[in-house]
Amino acid sequence: MPYLLMALSVTLAVTNSALLHKFSNKGLDTAGDVFLFNAAISGVWFLILLFWSLLAGGPVFSGVSLLFGSIYGLLLCAFLYLKMQSMATGPVSLTSLIGCAAFIIVVVYGVLFRQEYPTACQIVGILGLIAALILCTFVPHGDRPKRCWYIYCLLFLLAGGGVGILYKLFGEKSAAVNEMMLTASFVSSLLFALLAYTVNGARKERRPHVPAAAFRYVLLCGVTSCLYIRLNISLTPRIPSAIFFPVSNGAIVMLSVLVGSLLFHEKLRPAQKIGFVIGLLAIVLNGCGDALISLFVS
Repeated sequence: MPYLLMALSVTLAVTNSALLHKFSNKGLDTAGDVFLFNAAISGVWFLILLFWSLLAGGPVFSGVSLLFGSIYGLLLCAFLYLKMQSMATGPVSLTSLIGCAAFIIVVVYGVLFRQEYPTACQIVGILGLIAALILCTFVPHGDRPKRCWYIYCLLFLLAGGGVGILYKLFGEKSAAVNEMMLTASFVSSLLFALLAYTVNGARKERRPHVPAAAFRYVLLCGVTSCLYIRLNISLTPRIPSAIFFPVSNGAIVMLSVLVGSLLFHEKLRPAQKIGFVIGLLAIVLNGCGDALISLFVS
């Protein structure tokens, strides 16, 4: 059952990325509109998580869940906004690979603050993934995505790493995931709404609004993003990390390439194709390399 849920999580993650790319901020004419769109997505999260918590017996909040939920709410704002902008301004396939590289930041955090030193396979895997990112994002000037895409992707990578570190810290303190995420979705929705009206007001632009045609994307993007992240948190302790992270990230990258090619006619240059192969192998090596070596040695 956990592996079926992992397959569902991967499918939802790729679907979410494809939806954001297809939407590409259509009808959102001001920065406030974009913020309000994300406020609505966070609202969908809140409703889903509230229903989930009620099914589990009702939310029981603690100081730890409220504190971490509030911090996660700030990170969630950054994560949702930057993922949306990255998918809207650049290719699905490359953006997904960059997003999956966020685990590097968590590894670096573990080395610096938790004395969790990576193995030789993990070091090689990380270096391989960095090389893959360079190959995938360095293209001739005439074929490059918008300059803002590079900035959004860098910040999206940092936000993903921050979320991973938060999960790590929260897992050491509490198991009240629903309450933490419920708090985060409320904080995120409120902050996005405040930003929407504040930014448009400061720029003397019209009041922010989300067009009716965008509400289906609010619902679909909200449901897919909330469910795949919630499933990932539940599955992390149930599936060995050596299987979960490389298989999940690798599947997301490969399916994103397929979706980008079939639905959005994204064409990869030879260097990018090589980068994808290296990136996929690096992800697998990072998670499974040591286990495979020990298997052959034994």
